[in-house]
Amino acid sequence: MAAKIVAQKFGGTSVATPESRQRVVAHIRRTLDEGYRPVVVVSAMGRRGAPYATDTLLDLIHAQGEPVDGRDEDLIFHCGEVISVAIMSHLLKLAGVRSVGLTGWQARIYTDGHWRRAKIVRIDSSRILRHVEQGEVPVIAGGQGATPDEGEITILGRGASDTSGVAVGVAVGAEKVEIYSDVPGVAIADPRVIPAARYLRRIRYRSMYEIGIYGARVMHPGAVLIAQQGGTPIVARSTFADSPGTLIGDVEDETRLVGIPILAGVDLLTVPGGTRWNITREALFDRFAAVGMRGAEGDALVVAVAPNWRAEVEESLRAEGLGVSRVVSDVSLVSLVGEPGFIAESFARAQAVAGELGIPVLFAERAEIRSTFAVPSSEASRLATAFYETFAA
Repeated sequence: MAAKIVAQKFGGTSVATPESRQRVVAHIRRTLDEGYRPVVVVSAMGRRGAPYATDTLLDLIHAQGEPVDGRDEDLIFHCGEVISVAIMSHLLKLAGVRSVGLTGWQARIYTDGHWRRAKIVRIDSSRILRHVEQGEVPVIAGGQGATPDEGEITILGRGASDTSGVAVGVAVGAEKVEIYSDVPGVAIADPRVIPAARYLRRIRYRSMYEIGIYGARVMHPGAVLIAQQGGTPIVARSTFADSPGTLIGDVEDETRLVGIPILAGVDLLTVPGGTRWNITREALFDRFAAVGMRGAEGDALVVAVAPNWRAEVEESLRAEGLGVSRVVSDVSLVSLVGEPGFIAESFARAQAVAGELGIPVLFAERAEIRSTFAVPSSEASRLATAFYETFAA
């Protein structure tokens, strides 16, 4: 009988300290004791300020002068995950667990070669599976790969270790992918904004993708799409607790309202005729970390994009013969995600809630399973809290 495989991805906070790294080792040992063969993907250790965190490494290269070449940025970007791999593979060996550390290239994760936001085009799982069959735990660097021809190191983008973890899980035929972080699952709202926000036991792929691209940071949206395409369930869990987490898969949403995400600090671009722009919503997010919404009049498109990606969005628009008629900066999107009936029923009430608080709504859109309200960034947390109290408490 073939070994049952579980892919496990551990985020930056999970590998940030000696204590948290021992918790990772304990999770892997538990998985082995349960009869599974783990395939592990890790992020870089910690957050900005920690010596080997991705942001610390990027600050180092950007401090030397601008602009930074994309290839050079990807080279330094990938170092944080490689350090994590070496440390975690070593700790597993010290704990009596046979392991092997692999970079994205060594794991044969092949990408399309775009700097900063590459896409996985293929994973040759033969080496990973060989290590599994030999009784070793592969520990793989997240968020990175290499071109199949020249072996150029490329990065999949911010937060894309989730994408690596799920893509590797699908490629090796894992029964599930466990995504470990510092929160016990998927909450209806960001617990840093609303500490009382309730955690969900289950959420369907489509809803999880929607809350991801509109700002929820618990999981990279690209990972959700890959899991859905591969038919592989995801479990979002905490490294620091034994709670069962949130199941993301081919399931029914637990509640009518499943998310109140905030996409903070974006520029809002109005593009007349923008619906003629030859790009899908998924590609818009993949290429520019941007989201598009339909304007209230005609075929105008409203694009929300981080300021550092705005120039590339405008360049792509110009290539299609389109331009930007209006820009509003320092905007945040606050959305409601849930069942179509709930979205239809709640749209007017949500606008009224903003009005009662004196919060100006710069743009509003109602889609099938989402409504979105663009407001000044200084008001986003207040509006999200009011939405939670009105619709979820």
